[in-house]
Amino acid sequence: MTIEERRAKNAERMRAWQARNPERANAIAAAGRRRNRAKIAAYRKIYYEKNKATLYEKQKSYLARNGEKLRQWKRAEYEHHRESYIARARRRWREKNDECRAYEAKRYRRDKRIIHALHRDYARRNREKIRAWQCSYRKSPRGRALRAASDRRCVKRATAYKNAWARIRRRTFERASDWRFARTQQRKAQA
Repeated sequence: MTIEERRAKNAERMRAWQARNPERANAIAAAGRRRNRAKIAAYRKIYYEKNKATLYEKQKSYLARNGEKLRQWKRAEYEHHRESYIARARRRWREKNDECRAYEAKRYRRDKRIIHALHRDYARRNREKIRAWQCSYRKSPRGRALRAASDRRCVKRATAYKNAWARIRRRTFERASDWRFARTQQRKAQA
């Protein structure tokens, strides 16, 4: 029996076992996916980067073929999140409306102490929740990007500071060496 035949036989045996025990097969596959989540994500990312153009073409052709289905999906998604979409639109309108903004500014000036007391009270009651949110935000792509930008700014500031001090020290050293040179010249002239 050749290696190919043995592989085919083993694959056939495996498929037969999976057909007989679908629950166990699914549980084993799910456990493997859980164990290797990072590896699977990395492989998917590599595959997507490599085949981005073909995947985009496939998606475009699928959406062109299934326009009605896409409309249904969009409608269902809108209905599912309808309240939040309406609330967001209302909030955006209030943010852009000058009268609303003026009223909010006046209300904030009037009730600043009360608003700050409420915020402090909320922060004291929900300290763990806020800490968890901050930690998750720092680990998110946006948080990592902000931290990297901050690090770059810090590096620029530190480099500028070091360069300024190096210039000052260099100037001081040059003045001192000029002074020493002048003194030696004076001594030579006197001797």
